[in-house]
Amino acid sequence: MLKSFLFCAAAATALSACTYDVHGRGEDRSVDAAGLVASRNVDVPGDAEFSGMFVGADGRVGRDLELSGATVRSNMIVGRDLEASGGRVRFTGEVGGDAEFSAGTADIDARIAGNTEIAAGRVTLDGHLHGSLEMDGGHMVLRADVDGPVTVRGHGRDDGDGRVEISGRLGQGGLICAAEVELRAGARLGGGFLVISHTRPDGEGFEWEALGRRDCEDL
Repeated sequence: MLKSFLFCAAAATALSACTYDVHGRGEDRSVDAAGLVASRNVDVPGDAEFSGMFVGADGRVGRDLELSGATVRSNMIVGRDLEASGGRVRFTGEVGGDAEFSAGTADIDARIAGNTEIAAGRVTLDGHLHGSLEMDGGHMVLRADVDGPVTVRGHGRDDGDGRVEISGRLGQGGLICAAEVELRAGARLGGGFLVISHTRPDGEGFEWEALGRRDCEDL
């Protein structure tokens, strides 16, 4: 096993993936790729899973896609659900179901049909989310339009309460809690929002409460 791993690492600069397995037939045809570098362009009707130190996955997956690595980059059309985790995650494309992201730094620009969950130290979110959004982070830039309810909680600054900048259109109300909340040009809050922060942000379409000594993660 150790010998195989060392060979895999040594060959990483020449091979896109140390192991690449296509299994199943017809609508069940799926892909698994793993190694120090796991990078492929795929077009399969089933599932796909990529894991490695450096992950690059492009193309189309008919069902579920799972990505994990220190650095993850993907431009993909996903038929059902997406899970992506890593130190740095960048995803662009479309997701037909739910999406879940966990990262130190996340850059997302996608159209997501289902619900979206994000946990990241820093996150920039663009695109259009048709379902709900639940996002926790230290510094969050929310430029996406969100049709469903929104819950945003800041962490990592001023005793763990973070910062959020919003310029997207949020249609069904929800909760935004952070040490600082900034509503930029183009931001639209509809459906009834509660904003909790140290100072009231400029703008309309929400009720405001002072954060005080509370932690956003407890709300």
